[in-house]
Amino acid sequence: TMVNIICTSTEKRKAAVQAMTHTERLAFARKMRVFGMGLIVSGFGCFAGVFAGVSSSNGIGPAIGAGFGAASGLIFSSCGMFHLAQQVLMWDAEFGTTEETAEDVV
Repeated sequence: TMVNIICTSTEKRKAAVQAMTHTERLAFARKMRVFGMGLIVSGFGCFAGVFAGVSSSNGIGPAIGAGFGAASGLIFSSCGMFHLAQQVLMWDAEFGTTEETAEDVV
């Protein structure tokens, strides 16, 4: 499953990706990019909500800090999803499949 691929060592992740077909690898990489974008959007929403809530009572300075602190986990965790998508595409090219090109994922 997807959680088993994300939360394992690089060797196990590579073996799981190698067991997929080329089309499944491209779909998985696309899904990881979508998840990464979703985390970024959620982070911006979290920042806006916390900023709006805190700024009315504590001012703009503390609101920016609280908003960034609340949203940073979501925003920076998206880097892992983007890295995994890039890693899957790199391994896909390494395995030598030529059904589709990696540019189809964009």
